[in-house]
Amino acid sequence: MHAQTPVDHDHDPAGAEELGLREQKKRQTRMAMHRAALELVVEHGLAGVTAQRIAERAGVSTRTFFNHWATKESAILGVIGDEGKRAVTSLRDKLEVMSVRDAMRAMMREAIANVPVDRGLRELKKQVMEQEPSLHLVSSGNLQAMQTELVEVLEEALDGEDARDRAVIHVQVSFALTRSAFAISMRRGIDPASAFDQVLSLYDEPDIDL
Repeated sequence: MHAQTPVDHDHDPAGAEELGLREQKKRQTRMAMHRAALELVVEHGLAGVTAQRIAERAGVSTRTFFNHWATKESAILGVIGDEGKRAVTSLRDKLEVMSVRDAMRAMMREAIANVPVDRGLRELKKQVMEQEPSLHLVSSGNLQAMQTELVEVLEEALDGEDARDRAVIHVQVSFALTRSAFAISMRRGIDPASAFDQVLSLYDEPDIDL
């Protein structure tokens, strides 16, 4: 009996397509839960929302909910548990072949490109954040933790006594540019990645008056 040859999905179009469809289905399920969580907060307030209610509204099991989200707050904010880890891994990989500035920008663009282009969903999230100010503390904590990890990675890649300071500046500027991209994306109705490219183009103009 011959041993079965492992399938190399990188060179197998059918396998790659299957993986792509599976990932797309997971993304759709995740977005359904995110939307359900936001709708429930609008209807019942943060205290009235549970993981079970979110799962029921989205048409999935509670087990499926916790396969995607660590807490009800993470589902409301749309924060996947491994986002920070994936950002750090992506940045490390890019630092192998790019400058610190370019690696940081490429990583941020990669992350922002995964944000769903759904104006209604983003408006709903904005409404929830205004309705429940306590969520800002959770969101800020998540961002701060990610920024701290990214600073540590950049500090390792930079030389000199001021490496820490330079790393902090790189991270803070990158996140500021991303916030500007989100604002432009909302105002103009374009996808966040395109808005990010526009922000970089404007920011890099030699005679820009900022």
